[in-house]
Amino acid sequence: MVPGDRRPLTAGRRPVAAFFVVAALVWWLAHRHDLFFVVGLENPASSALGPVLTAICAGATVALVMSLAEAAGGATAGVIALIAVVLLPAFLSLHRSSLVGPPLLALTAFTLGAMLHAPRFSFAYGGAAACVALFVSPAGLGLPLAAGAWAYLHAQRRGRRRWRRVALALLPVLVGLIVMRWSGSDAWSGPVHLSWRGGLDHALRAAGRVIGDQLAPGLPDGALRWFVIADGALIVLAVVAVAWRRTAAPMPPNALPRLFYEASAVLVAAYVVGLAARTMLIVGAPDPDAAAVLPIAVVGTLVVVVSCVRLWPRWSRLGRVMSLVLGTFWVGAAIVLTRGL
Repeated sequence: MVPGDRRPLTAGRRPVAAFFVVAALVWWLAHRHDLFFVVGLENPASSALGPVLTAICAGATVALVMSLAEAAGGATAGVIALIAVVLLPAFLSLHRSSLVGPPLLALTAFTLGAMLHAPRFSFAYGGAAACVALFVSPAGLGLPLAAGAWAYLHAQRRGRRRWRRVALALLPVLVGLIVMRWSGSDAWSGPVHLSWRGGLDHALRAAGRVIGDQLAPGLPDGALRWFVIADGALIVLAVVAVAWRRTAAPMPPNALPRLFYEASAVLVAAYVVGLAARTMLIVGAPDPDAAAVLPIAVVGTLVVVVSCVRLWPRWSRLGRVMSLVLGTFWVGAAIVLTRGL
């Protein structure tokens, strides 16, 4: 039973079909460029099996995104979210060239889905968050923080029971550290040295460039790019804020659309805090790249799509025309970049 205004997250036909279509597309792109292979196998088996991991991760990501969008905004939101995520300029290029970014993105989407579908099953999304932070990519350092914060916000009772729920969400981190110590395998290259480094401005600049590439695809550096990114960011923030205020905030606390906005906000905020802490405190940590920043872009795209679909019946004719024009320009620019792959 799902209480309130909530649709269960299920493996319906559309997400399953999206999984196979996108997985096949990513496999074909990676296989065509012959970037991945399996050590110990001879061609053609090696080149055929090499891109399987990235293909599965891409399919899982879009299937989860589609399920989340359908649950929060309906079938139309699911289809639009699928198209928008696949057309993000960094999505296909990352999946055909990286073995770290695709699992990071897929498990981040899974963590969001677990947070949304089972807010009190803290061990589930805590385990996914710990797996990402310890064994997939240091860029996911903030996901255990998101798991702990979400468990704290949605514990059934206050006091000791609430902190027990938080401890249960963070327990997989301790278990993962023990496994790391015992097995010697993790996502961190070498020992971790903590020291104040600063450099937050460089990290923000690097992350901002990646986000800007998704928001204004194909525009070169210059005044036009700056204005498009600034205006686009303001429009996006305004749409999300209005959608939350008018459609989600008045709902009961356990309504899925409301939980969707809250879970997305908690996850993105904690993820950003993790990236900032990694940059400023860990010696030798690189600035955020496309693999590290793409989860933020995907969750942001998902929230924007759901917000637009939920607000669509309330918009005037002029607002609908403007949204269609802006969306058409973005899709056209993204398709041009995608064809270059």
